[in-house]
Amino acid sequence: MYHLGSELLDPLGIENVPTALMEISVDQLFPGIWQRRKTLNEASLDDLADSMQTAGTNVVPLVVVARRGGGYSIIAGERRWRAAQRIQMATLKCEVGAYSSRQALFISAVENLQREDFNPIEEAESYKALVEEFNIPHDAIARQVGKSRTHVTNYLRLLRLDIRVRDALISKRLSFGQARPLCSLTYKADQRKIAEKAIRSEWSVKKIESVVDAVLNKPKAVARLSDADADLRRLERSISETVGLDCVVRKSPKGQWQLGFIAPESDSFTGLLERLGIEFDSDLEL
Repeated sequence: MYHLGSELLDPLGIENVPTALMEISVDQLFPGIWQRRKTLNEASLDDLADSMQTAGTNVVPLVVVARRGGGYSIIAGERRWRAAQRIQMATLKCEVGAYSSRQALFISAVENLQREDFNPIEEAESYKALVEEFNIPHDAIARQVGKSRTHVTNYLRLLRLDIRVRDALISKRLSFGQARPLCSLTYKADQRKIAEKAIRSEWSVKKIESVVDAVLNKPKAVARLSDADADLRRLERSISETVGLDCVVRKSPKGQWQLGFIAPESDSFTGLLERLGIEFDSDLEL
């Protein structure tokens, strides 16, 4: 069912879980907590509902597990369940198994990766689950899902993007090819700025790559040295090189230390705040 080799399935014991094929009332089925899919294509759901209505049932069973409070949680097949609700289908074929939460998460992630209408962020989240929850290396995932290792790695990098850039990917205002170069940028402010311009001006992938390259190759800020002693100048230089902004360190007559940064533009300033882990109002005029 999962089209995966034993190198991944055997350690989890999934193939050894006893299952039973049952007809279960649609009202007794509930979305599972393991589902990483956040969006469902309405047109695709309509097509699936029409297909199920023609067949009179769901050809591919849902994979479910019994809930403590009654009913069943869906591990794989939520689209079929939602399509069934649209056509008021009374029951669905289900494969019921006593899967653990860990096994359910694995099955859900793999089932999602086999869908064609998965958006890039959802695909990346499923790869992340396999890497972080199951410690599966990128090349092993790639072999099992029929992708290259580079494909898996590049999709995982999308999760470094600013939330608004990821939203643009989900809504298809940006393609994967357009978003991929933005992953090389450290500051989310730079990612947002370029993404917004790319969407507004309909930039090509090549244009985005050139703009990103220009940002990455921008000369580093040279430390602005004070008239203090040599030790302070070395400290200023070290801080400036680390942060990428001009820096001034001073000690007041009362022995109080002062540290200041010089940001030549708003993006540099917001980038500094992000690097320091400081949250601020995104609507603030900087």
